[in-house]
Amino acid sequence: LVVGAVAGYYGGWWDSVLMRTVDIFYAFPYVLFAIVLMALLSPGVVNVCITIGILGWPGIARIFRSSVLSVKENEYVDAARALGASTPRILFRHVAPNAIAPMIVYSTMGVGGAILVEAALSFLGMGVPVGEPSWGNLLNEARSLMTVAPWIMIFPGLAILITVLAFVLLGDGL
Repeated sequence: LVVGAVAGYYGGWWDSVLMRTVDIFYAFPYVLFAIVLMALLSPGVVNVCITIGILGWPGIARIFRSSVLSVKENEYVDAARALGASTPRILFRHVAPNAIAPMIVYSTMGVGGAILVEAALSFLGMGVPVGEPSWGNLLNEARSLMTVAPWIMIFPGLAILITVLAFVLLGDGL
């Protein structure tokens, strides 16, 4: 949020540098970059959260930047500036609260993506350690039983599908 707010509010040189940094993060395939980060870190819940956070911030920054760009042109921002309000006050008191609505929608949809990335990393053995509950671990363990007892694999897959679909539909509804 901070990167998007600074890029959108100040514009110019700040916007160019920060958005090119975002573009660099977008240049790498998401899941491949997550696998590389998890290879550098050790498997664990905290490291999965760190990886998803490192990979998730560019989208948040870009969307918040565009929202800040539209909100900063409103009259109440000009009025606050004319009354002598400081830049941090304008940004945190007037611009950010009015620019946060698209972030709520994006965040609900992003939860579904985070669930898929965690499940993929755990399925590959690079996410949550074996023995801890994870839908990806359940799918990985059920691979050997797929021909004998396919329902062991079907139910964790359906749980992922239903949960991700629920978050996407919630975001769409918002």
